[in-house]
Amino acid sequence: MSIAIQTFKGASWLAMFKLVSQSFSWIVTIMIARILAPDDYGLYAMAVLITGYAEMFSFMGMGSAIVQRPSTNEDELSSVFWFSFAVSCAFALSCYPIAYISAHIFKTSKIIPLTESISIIFMCAGVSIVPNALLAKHLEFKKIGRIEMMSTVISVTLMLGIASLGGGVWALIGGRIFRALISLVLTYSALKWFPRFHFNFNEAKSYLKFGITVSIGHSLFYISDASDKFFAGRAWNAAMLGYYSFALQLAQLPTEKIVVLINQVSFAAFSKLQHVKDQFNKLYLDIVKITATLVLPLFVGGYLVGEDLVKVLLNEKWFPMILLFKYLCLSQIMTALNAVNNHVQAAKGRPHWGLYFNLTSAILMPLSFYFAVKYGLHAILIPWFTTYLLICAIWIFITLTSLEIHLSSYFERLSKPVIGTLLMSISVLILSTFFTRYFPGQYNNLFLLLVKIITGGFIYVSYLWVFDKNLFYSLQKLRKS
Repeated sequence: MSIAIQTFKGASWLAMFKLVSQSFSWIVTIMIARILAPDDYGLYAMAVLITGYAEMFSFMGMGSAIVQRPSTNEDELSSVFWFSFAVSCAFALSCYPIAYISAHIFKTSKIIPLTESISIIFMCAGVSIVPNALLAKHLEFKKIGRIEMMSTVISVTLMLGIASLGGGVWALIGGRIFRALISLVLTYSALKWFPRFHFNFNEAKSYLKFGITVSIGHSLFYISDASDKFFAGRAWNAAMLGYYSFALQLAQLPTEKIVVLINQVSFAAFSKLQHVKDQFNKLYLDIVKITATLVLPLFVGGYLVGEDLVKVLLNEKWFPMILLFKYLCLSQIMTALNAVNNHVQAAKGRPHWGLYFNLTSAILMPLSFYFAVKYGLHAILIPWFTTYLLICAIWIFITLTSLEIHLSSYFERLSKPVIGTLLMSISVLILSTFFTRYFPGQYNNLFLLLVKIITGGFIYVSYLWVFDKNLFYSLQKLRKS
């Protein structure tokens, strides 16, 4: 079985499990959001901000190093395991001083016990790095998907229980902890791999050389990614931060649930094809097209129906985030298209290129957010449509140049999803104008939301079916292979 077919089959299983788990997850998440207050989401964002950086760095990129390396042996994997375990213990202990530092920065002692409890997640992460990497390396995405589905469903159910009992922000923290514990148990049950009582630092060091570059790149990305909430948390109250963080969480759904899935699968495939230029480049362009086909209508659709969506799913306490949510959806288009580039460079053995990109983002994005948050809630959108847009465009161009792919080939792959999304947008806008002009106030938000979604989706899929039948034929051919 070819790598492309094996990857597709694995991705199909992973996508199916993610669809089930995330559908359930977001039904429960909306229920929880209706129970909790914006302040709870603001406190949660404060509590996990600094520890989130430590968690990102604690992985040391060892998992990526295992996946990227053509071959491994048991002694090396055991050495990597014990090294990762020791590092995770050190970072777990760091949660306790970090809790007091966070409380000082954000001027609230409420986050101290929240931050301290995250130490459990570090311990789980440390002992999960090797088995998770082995599952990805061997393209065992069916097992990965099953683990994610079960851990997600169980953890969000427990979150809802905590929220219903008046647990407040502990519902959000508890959900992360439960998910880490459940995922740890299920991963070892599925893989049935256990480390030997063997440790040689030189063996771990050979993985660390590649991994540390990836890890520094990830940590720099986190600085860029978390800087908005850091400066907003210092400038605003917990409720304002809650509006922004939850709006961003909703807007990033396609990125987290679709784009992350695609990249999770593609990195292993890229690593196997790193020395086969034509197949590598074709895979890259195929992933760009698939990503755009799946997420463009979702992000643009989020902007078009954002107001109806918030009013139907949430209650009045969340209405101030409507404008934020709509424009954050549009900002995520560039995130989705750009996401694969770091994986491409890492698979080619150039993780330091991704590090340079993340370093640039870690310098420019915090500066932009620092100045923006002073001007209120909606001003935080400005960096997303200026600084971030420019950085991502340059990184895409650099990646295309390094792969010797012409811009015309790149835009050709994007053309049909873009045209389909444009037609979808026009149809939804015409529909909205029609109901507003001829039937004002006669239909509730739920009815209008459903009509817009069904109409837009029908127009988009119909266009692809007529003008991009090869996409459907290719998927069908791969499915039967």
